Amino acid sequence: MASSLNAAFLLLVLSLALICISLLPLASAGPLRRVARTRPAHDAYRRQRRLTDAIDRGSRPPLHMFETKAHFEEEKREKGDAGANGGDGSSSAPIKYLGGPVMTGSVNVYLIYYGNWPEGSGQDVIENFVNSLGAGSDQQGDPAEPTVDRWWAINAAYYQDGEGGRENVGSEVQVAGTAYDDYSAGTNFGENTVWEVVSSWIGDGQAFPYDPQGLYMLLTSPDVTVPGYCSEYCGWHTMDYMGSDAVIYSFVGHHGQCAEGCGAQSASPNEDPAIDATVSTIAHEIAEAASDPDASSGWLDDQREENADKCSYGVGATLTDSDSSGNTYEYNLVGMNGMRFLVQQNWDWENNMCVSQGN
Repeated sequence: MASSLNAAFLLLVLSLALICISLLPLASAGPLRRVARTRPAHDAYRRQRRLTDAIDRGSRPPLHMFETKAHFEEEKREKGDAGANGGDGSSSAPIKYLGGPVMTGSVNVYLIYYGNWPEGSGQDVIENFVNSLGAGSDQQGDPAEPTVDRWWAINAAYYQDGEGGRENVGSEVQVAGTAYDDYSAGTNFGENTVWEVVSSWIGDGQAFPYDPQGLYMLLTSPDVTVPGYCSEYCGWHTMDYMGSDAVIYSFVGHHGQCAEGCGAQSASPNEDPAIDATVSTIAHEIAEAASDPDASSGWLDDQREENADKCSYGVGATLTDSDSSGNTYEYNLVGMNGMRFLVQQNWDWENNMCVSQGN
């Protein structure tokens, strides 16, 4: 009997030892990190969560990513959702206000050009578009044409609940500052490099002040590698903290690295397909950051899609013209000084559809 009990005891001890050994890799693995992975699940919510969960952000707000065109189209086929605007929109599901903040008042955009951005690399196109968002239609060419500021009017219809009632997203948008970063973090970014670079430009003695109405955008040149960029997403936005101060920021890479994957045309309004495609992603991220700054509690639908997600890559009705080489290009918006753009539509929450012009 004693020998049987001893054998049973030894078996129990060995089993416990094996369990402990199997748990050692988990105990030493440390925080979750972004790693190479197989293609994410097709369902939009699951994909968003997997991409977000791949970065250890703890109690920090999640990243909200704008997926590549290939991922978007495959997901749309899998869901069988033709979209709300004839196949261009991502989902016809209504968007809802979840009770969180939006960006009211002036939306001040701070642009950080990271890497190799010599003069004439498209900065004038980017800055014209951002400033056109908040400029009056009278500054934007032929009043009969669709204008950038009326595109922003779609976004200005979103709101938060304030003490005195609804408080809408700010109608004033402007480039509040620009800075050039000469590869301070090299050309191969890690999981937290975007935040490290952005935060290094904010505060006393830095190029940018801390601005609670600010959206800080990091724009990388084509030679900079950021994990997941081009393969999974074209840009993203989120919120982080410097002490107790919430900082709203975004990443958009130069679409020269992945022009087709992020929606460029062979001919474009400003004769720079990569920059013109980059502008559309910048529009996407500004719209979402303003209507859902913390990427989790503003305006979302049941699949966790934000407003611009619901109209990804859909441009609606377009006009055509010829560039200096005689190539025909399409455009759907006119900005300051008559500059033209081809930008995705945005979601009109009141009418439950993708549109190019608001009221």
